[in-house]
Amino acid sequence: MSSLRHELIHDPEEQVPDEEGARPEEEMTRQERRWYILGALKSTLLIGGAYLIGFGIIIALMLWFWI
Repeated sequence: MSSLRHELIHDPEEQVPDEEGARPEEEMTRQERRWYILGALKSTLLIGGAYLIGFGIIIALMLWFWI
């Protein structure tokens, strides 16, 4: 549990020591950023495709019952 990071919220008037307030910025490489973007696009397309197939089935059933 000690490995968990906690970020404290301080009052505006409170003096914060440098080592407590500073948090190292973690930069992603270009390839990691690309994989995150492609993963988000893939999940969006999968969700959209599921809705499209579901609506297609509903429309096909409605046409089958009413025609």
